[in-house]
Amino acid sequence: MAQQIDLNPRPVAASFVEMDEIVQPSDLNIYGSIFGGYLMSLMDKAGGISAFKHCGVNVVTVSVDRLVFKNPAPAGTVLSVKASVNRAFHTSMEVGVLVTGLKPGERQETTLCSAYITYVAIGADGRPVPVPPSLPETPEQRRRYAEAELRRSARLALDERLAAQQ
Repeated sequence: MAQQIDLNPRPVAASFVEMDEIVQPSDLNIYGSIFGGYLMSLMDKAGGISAFKHCGVNVVTVSVDRLVFKNPAPAGTVLSVKASVNRAFHTSMEVGVLVTGLKPGERQETTLCSAYITYVAIGADGRPVPVPPSLPETPEQRRRYAEAELRRSARLALDERLAAQQ
């Protein structure tokens, strides 16, 4: 029996995820701040949960765009990883992920890292399946929705140019 997915548009807010984590000494690199790979795994987890909440089926990570490390996070920093679907395409979704941190002794959160992660919905047979459209409701969500199309078009154009050179 084929897996049925409700393809009615879903509000962006329904895909919102926020996870908190504390940076432990075992999470540090040789410079005494959070290891980038560990932070990336937290971002991918939050992004994947957001994509799953949007489409209701398993998802796989396809690409990561504009992953930018902005500030370090020492041990004891409380991380907040926020994610939501920026835009859904046919079988894929772009999820925006932002990580902020509250460092020991500080009262204001600092932006640590951000990225755009693309996920594809996978059906029971292991093949991509259609996802519902995303429904942006706020000015910020509408901006992110429009920018997601620009990033997707740029990715596809670059892929096409690189393939033509081979």
